[in-house]
Amino acid sequence: MRTAVIVATSGFSSKLGKMIDVTEEGTLWTLSPTSDLIGNPVVRALHGGAVTAFLELACGVVLARQLDHDSIPRLISMNVQFLASMRLAPVIARPQVRRIGRRVAVAQIEAWQDSPDTVVCAAQCEFLCEFA
Repeated sequence: MRTAVIVATSGFSSKLGKMIDVTEEGTLWTLSPTSDLIGNPVVRALHGGAVTAFLELACGVVLARQLDHDSIPRLISMNVQFLASMRLAPVIARPQVRRIGRRVAVAQIEAWQDSPDTVVCAAQCEFLCEFA
């Protein structure tokens, strides 16, 4: 339940919130996209911005939970690697907090559609965590 409260603090929640499912521990995130998120109608590929928002949201919420905070820290930078085109099918992601410093925290995430062995997108996020 706490994850849903944190997700609701994000601006992305109004568009993606109903498409996201999270395990109770927050270890696996699933985006079940609708046709609204298609970026390339010719090949019916998901829009990169929607996928990026999903990855950022997952990393931010996992970090907020680990810091015992009720809102997502401010994003400093994000590096996204799109490794394959993503179809209009569920995208499953596993975010991990890698390091929490005095001011900056780093989280990484990998996403796949068919198998965890076939990563379609990966990202690293740096967040400002002055409250830590």
